[in-house]
Amino acid sequence: MMGTKLRIILAPIIFLLTTPSAADECEIYLAPSHLKDAASHGFGLGIFTGKHIRAGEILVDLKEILIPLYDSAILDVTHPPLREYLWSTTGTLPELAVHVHDREKAFWFGGGISSMAPCTSRNFNVQNNAAGELAGEPRWNLLEDTVVPSRGDPHAGSYSYRHNLTYIAVRDISPGEELVVDCWDDNFDSLSLTNEKRRNTYKSNDDSYMCLDNVRSGDSRVPGAGMGLFAARSMGKEEIILSSPVVPVHRRDLFGDGTSRTVTSGIGNYQLMLNYAFGHPDSDLLLLPYGPFVNYINHPPLGKKHNAIIRWHSTGEKEMAASRRLQFHHHELFQQYAKTVTETHGKGLVIDIVALEKIQPGEEIYIDYGESWKQSWSDHVKRWQAPSGSSLYHTADQWYNNKLLNPNPGVVKTVDEQKKDPYPKNLQTVCYYDSDATLLNVDEENSIIYTLWDDDSFPHECLRPCNILERYPDPDNDDNMLYTAEMLHFDGESKFWFCAIREGRHISRDVNFDGILILDKPYSHDIFLDQAFRREIGVPENFFPQEWLRSKVRRRIDDELELARSDVGNEFRRKKIGEVVSKKQLLMQENLKSSRTDL
Repeated sequence: MMGTKLRIILAPIIFLLTTPSAADECEIYLAPSHLKDAASHGFGLGIFTGKHIRAGEILVDLKEILIPLYDSAILDVTHPPLREYLWSTTGTLPELAVHVHDREKAFWFGGGISSMAPCTSRNFNVQNNAAGELAGEPRWNLLEDTVVPSRGDPHAGSYSYRHNLTYIAVRDISPGEELVVDCWDDNFDSLSLTNEKRRNTYKSNDDSYMCLDNVRSGDSRVPGAGMGLFAARSMGKEEIILSSPVVPVHRRDLFGDGTSRTVTSGIGNYQLMLNYAFGHPDSDLLLLPYGPFVNYINHPPLGKKHNAIIRWHSTGEKEMAASRRLQFHHHELFQQYAKTVTETHGKGLVIDIVALEKIQPGEEIYIDYGESWKQSWSDHVKRWQAPSGSSLYHTADQWYNNKLLNPNPGVVKTVDEQKKDPYPKNLQTVCYYDSDATLLNVDEENSIIYTLWDDDSFPHECLRPCNILERYPDPDNDDNMLYTAEMLHFDGESKFWFCAIREGRHISRDVNFDGILILDKPYSHDIFLDQAFRREIGVPENFFPQEWLRSKVRRRIDDELELARSDVGNEFRRKKIGEVVSKKQLLMQENLKSSRTDL
């Protein structure tokens, strides 16, 4: 997905879930999306606000976990349901552009607004708050967590180190209104719809309305586990703590490149996403929650028991009688084979997290990950050996924000300076540099193209490795430094018009500090460790129907019949398969239209 970028004035951050609501009120909730139904866009549940949100407010209590998925050879070919919930914007996660060999095959996932909200390029009300799409804006909300495991810890690479993706309101949002996020995948106008299509007021006595006020995220009390989920109010036994839709995923799609082969790097392991999915050891079907908060829930530490359990959401006659796009829990999937479930668009399932005992405010919520997971973790810890050089290793974010390691974070070292004082071996300098940079002159004899780096109103989109050749004062601002950088070519750059530059050396002047990033080199981050822990979360006994288990499938399924079943629901796809969308190109087109008087 590619989103627009607006420059807006920030109002104070909004904390949506800090004050427990009365039983008949809810500040943020899931409900059937009449907007999706009216716009023929996606299906199922949406996210709604029960309170007024002002333009410029950041929905900080709905922060999402960024989970990357790299080197997939199948997602834009077979287009399984999982593809509907993945984004490819490098402005949100610049590492996508440089971590791997083929940036077309890199994606990120964040359960919550990014996965559930309908998206459009016209009159959306919230926007991804990630910076990086326009050089010159900080990435404060995309930094890694303050505390992450060391490379010598068995937890290294076993979970995402980023839990800070937030969204910002671009206009006032009224109570009962559905959250709509910006993207270029669709262009319906949400404001052109009637109020009853854009709003859905919370109903406490209706199972199709699921309040999210019960919980908040925070630092987990499980040693080494990172973040966790906590009760925001007192809850009784058998009370529903949280609900979330899940997307079915075939286990094969999360191994290596998705074709049962190792990825380009040679690493043969499951994707990190596996650790956030629910599954059964005797099934190829995985269930990935894509609602807010569920992916924060941990297994209890030693000496603690789990206080919650996952169960299937119950649906009433009202939901079952609704139009296809308003349905969100499809019981017929329980009678289908696992492979069919993972290939069918337009049908989903919903799980509840249910309290097993009384839970007090501030208490961490735990579920039992299952015996298979516990045995796998125990075996992992016993055989764990810290990789060579672990004591000296830091990720790019850890290194950059450590004042002892990086005493001058506002300065980028030149190539000559690095000869005496090099950056760590796992780090590299990368620059935003597009094909439309202002040409100064060309040295044809030596094949050198000299350009001027522009920080204009259009977004910089192409990240590429670069060498910093020179640093000098900004003549227009005594407090700033500018850089001369050699912009390097990379494999596959011709696939993106905004990255395709002519052969030869490209040396660009007046690059500002925010046009340069220091990132991890490809495949050097903890999540790419061969020995990083990978195991799905186990489901309770009898949670999976027999049709989903390998040992219970007694007959061979006819391939043609299976293919026909997998085509069901294709009209619910919302992604433009294989199309590379450029924000810069679209904004240029919009500017061209607005300058014509005959339109």
